[in-house]
Amino acid sequence: MSKNRRPTESQIIRGVERTLTDSFPPDWTLQVRFDVPEGDRRVGVLVEVRSPAGDTAALVIETKRVIEPRDIGSIADRTRDLAEGVADGIPIVAAAYLSPRSRSILDDRGVGYLDTTGNVRIRSASPGLFIWTRGADRDPWPQPHGLQSLRGRGSGRSVRAVVDFAPPFGIRELAAASDVSLASLVRVIDLLGRDNLIAREPRGPITAVDWKGTIQRWSEDYGQLRSNTVSTYLEPRGFGTLGTNLTNTGIKYAATGAFAAQGFDPIAPARTAAVYVEDPEGAAEILGLRETDAGSNVTLLEPYDPVVFDRTIERGGLVCVAPSQLAVDLLTGPGREPSQGDEILEWMERNEHVWRT
Repeated sequence: MSKNRRPTESQIIRGVERTLTDSFPPDWTLQVRFDVPEGDRRVGVLVEVRSPAGDTAALVIETKRVIEPRDIGSIADRTRDLAEGVADGIPIVAAAYLSPRSRSILDDRGVGYLDTTGNVRIRSASPGLFIWTRGADRDPWPQPHGLQSLRGRGSGRSVRAVVDFAPPFGIRELAAASDVSLASLVRVIDLLGRDNLIAREPRGPITAVDWKGTIQRWSEDYGQLRSNTVSTYLEPRGFGTLGTNLTNTGIKYAATGAFAAQGFDPIAPARTAAVYVEDPEGAAEILGLRETDAGSNVTLLEPYDPVVFDRTIERGGLVCVAPSQLAVDLLTGPGREPSQGDEILEWMERNEHVWRT
């Protein structure tokens, strides 16, 4: 199989057989059958599984060479319906590559999955079985059409607009309201549509946005410390002094990361402070920070785009980035911040009326 070419469907089927053989414990037995008739339909791959205790199950596997997230729901439903017609059937979808979004949708619908990069998730209550391995999170054979990544300032600004404004809205209307390039917004919306994260009427407005899924998808390409210019400093007097100085000196700023998340319950106290400013060197001088590489407790971020200063929210007297920006910064931040990002997403779910325009 060429590493530079997406596997064919027959190669995927043979890969399924090899992966299952390698994944199951050695004392389990597997019998693999291909193109098996089941009533008026056929099962592409049927794997009869037997545990050491003699319990049996049947893996009903639907294989596709290419699967877009926008199609995964219907494929999952069809596979589950097919499995219901097989005794002890367990529905599985197999492909050359399944994106994180596709895998999440399959898991939510109770359908297992397997791809040729090593992403595998198979669950069975009887016989008791759970197999989960991680493969690639990026498509080794990306499709040639459309935007493939949410990296960059135009994409970030567009994602913020799609998340921060409540639908329904037209694309031109959203571009004008959020000061986003129409061309960038169109490309991002096309990508989000392929990932089944938005609903849109044909040639009409966007009617629904999976904002949580969109932030999680953005976090695959964005990084708090990678996407912004980073300078590290020491504030020996502590974060209380830093907060007071940020408020009193009048500089333009927006707190993010664990420092901002302290204002959202339930979040643990911050050990470091991350703050967006327009001019880190000038801000450090005004705030009285000491530049250092070792032992720093303050990170000043020169932002990937000025959108970080848009739609800010005040918490405990501190100007913080919009919750959408805070969530992606935490999800891609250092230390414990990714788990705090999950908590911020939960806060956003409970308080959508507070942060969404």
